[in-house]
Amino acid sequence: MTTSALPGEAPGLGLRGTARPRDAVRLASTWGLLGVSALCWIVVCVVAVPADPWHIGPWMAMYVVTITVAAVVLARRPRHPLAPWLALGTVVAVFELVTYVLRAELAAGAPGATVALWNLAQQCGYLIPAIASAHVLGLFADGVVRRRYERVALRLTWLALLLPVVLLLGSSTVVLPFYVRADAPVANPWGGAFGSIDPRLGGALLETSGPLVACVGAVLLVLRYRRADARMRRPMRWLLLPVTLMPIPLVFQAIPADEVLITLAWSVVVIGFTLAMGLGVLQPDGLNADHVIRGSVIYGLLWTLIAVVFVVVASTAGTAAGALLPVGWAATIALVIAVVVQPVRARLEKLADRWVFGARTDPTQLVVGLGDSLAATDDLDALLPRMRATLEDGMGLRWARVRLLRNDGGLDAADQDSLDADDDRQPALVVPIEVEGERVGMLECGPKTSGHLSSADVAIIETFARQAGMAVRNVRLTRELADQAELLRASRARLVRAQEQERRRIERNIHDGVQQDLTALIGLVGHARQEYPGPVGEELEQTQEGLRRVLADLRDLAQGIHPALLTDRGLLAAVEALAGRHPVSTTVRADPELRSTALPDDVEGAAYFTIAEALANTLKHGSARRIEVALQVDGDVLTVCARDDGAGFEPDAAPGSGLANLRERVAAVGGRFDVASRRGGGTTITAAFPLTAERGRR
Repeated sequence: MTTSALPGEAPGLGLRGTARPRDAVRLASTWGLLGVSALCWIVVCVVAVPADPWHIGPWMAMYVVTITVAAVVLARRPRHPLAPWLALGTVVAVFELVTYVLRAELAAGAPGATVALWNLAQQCGYLIPAIASAHVLGLFADGVVRRRYERVALRLTWLALLLPVVLLLGSSTVVLPFYVRADAPVANPWGGAFGSIDPRLGGALLETSGPLVACVGAVLLVLRYRRADARMRRPMRWLLLPVTLMPIPLVFQAIPADEVLITLAWSVVVIGFTLAMGLGVLQPDGLNADHVIRGSVIYGLLWTLIAVVFVVVASTAGTAAGALLPVGWAATIALVIAVVVQPVRARLEKLADRWVFGARTDPTQLVVGLGDSLAATDDLDALLPRMRATLEDGMGLRWARVRLLRNDGGLDAADQDSLDADDDRQPALVVPIEVEGERVGMLECGPKTSGHLSSADVAIIETFARQAGMAVRNVRLTRELADQAELLRASRARLVRAQEQERRRIERNIHDGVQQDLTALIGLVGHARQEYPGPVGEELEQTQEGLRRVLADLRDLAQGIHPALLTDRGLLAAVEALAGRHPVSTTVRADPELRSTALPDDVEGAAYFTIAEALANTLKHGSARRIEVALQVDGDVLTVCARDDGAGFEPDAAPGSGLANLRERVAAVGGRFDVASRRGGGTTITAAFPLTAERGRR
């Protein structure tokens, strides 16, 4: 049996595998942190809890839950990236022990230096768990950094540890937390390095720094939740449970209630967050956050909170009216306000339901509506995760798996992310994905979170499988067409390069062979004419003139096949020579760098003949008085443009095949061709060529 790495763990490192030295050091350090925290917790329970059980006891209960959850996560998922941060969060037990020692030092009248150092340790012990909490929240629940700003923001949280150092060096008295009292200010022997900091301001900054650091992680968690898919959001929803409990201690503080009651309430909230984090990291089988939350207290608590606010608003309005009006009128006003506010209450309840449970979609409508979008999807990497997420969320499945047939007929895991922890799970339903009787894959569905799959559920999944088959076939056909189009483009490019090379070879053969022979023959005839004057000489002179005409025609033919100047001196020189021979006034504008740049042969040839054809057309059809040719290299694109002030024409109704041939020649090297013209407004021909090959120097 092949095992897969759990989410957030390195592939190939199972729980019983052999860890690398770095992993072993990391694991030992994490267990060491837990051991130190557990030891400090035991010491505090022995020496401090008996003296003040109602104030310290709830915090000790909270700390033992934190240590226990971190230990369970470390035991079950030792290589999970969040395990060290959960262990670092248990340093809060160390903070409690240091706080106890600090109080003892103050009671014993210890020197200011001793008190200041213990206070510095206490402040660091307060901020380090806050930083660890920010990392756990910001990277919840897989512990993987997915955005650069996440890494930057979490690294910046460590700057909070500079605050205790600044207070140590900048305050003349030791800045004690509000829960550590001293009979008189304690002199700070290290104060004054940064000036004089007001101890009250320093204490306020220190007390708010911890929550602010934790808020950084909360903001990152919200951003991560917004861009996560349904599968990634599921473990995050465990945190909704303690979030709904937070109004309880806040209300107790606003009343204000007894300090012991407030402590107990906050302990419940912190314990809830700790358990939720552990469940989100572990993701235990058979325990789904949506199912638990939906069937338990979150919606009930939100509904109760909305109802309480509704009652408070109505009763407050009635009480205010009762102070000014008779009882009957006051009751009537309260009733009217309750009726008016009722739609707002109903709207808030709907929003709460949507926030907790997400959008409620009928499975049948979900599958039918998704069919069109699946049919239009042209990427399997985007299609397959959507299929899995749709099945899981729309049908309420615990998990789903998509497999496609390989070329050899075997089944392969097309959606690998869905198989991270599902290899050993037995599907409750397997539905083949078929297209016109041909099997292309299968859907494997786990059990529903709320019970068994019904016959209606099976029918919906089968319908979904048929639509998925059409989508898979469309994607594969699209890929085949894209591959064939790419082969066609490559083949056409090779053909153009071969034609260009053949043109150059023919031109060179004419220049070095027949053309040289004709030149030599003209010289011989001229020499013979001098040797044989009279009628024979006249005939030889006529023969020499005929040979000169043949040589000129041959040169024109070679120039039309491929100009030698284009090979020897490049595109700009060849275009300038072409413009110089043109009977219409022609201006050439070009980047000076182009004169010394050797472009790819196929691009140079296509660009030259594009301009040559444009200039020829001005003589045939344009009646132009002025022509402007522009050549420009911008990055990896060569753009050539020929603009005249001739009669113009309608490009769609242009006769002949000249423009069509130009368009095909430009497209063969991957370029773009455009003609802009209108009657009486001149003509502009533009061609842009990609410079995919390396350019050299002439």
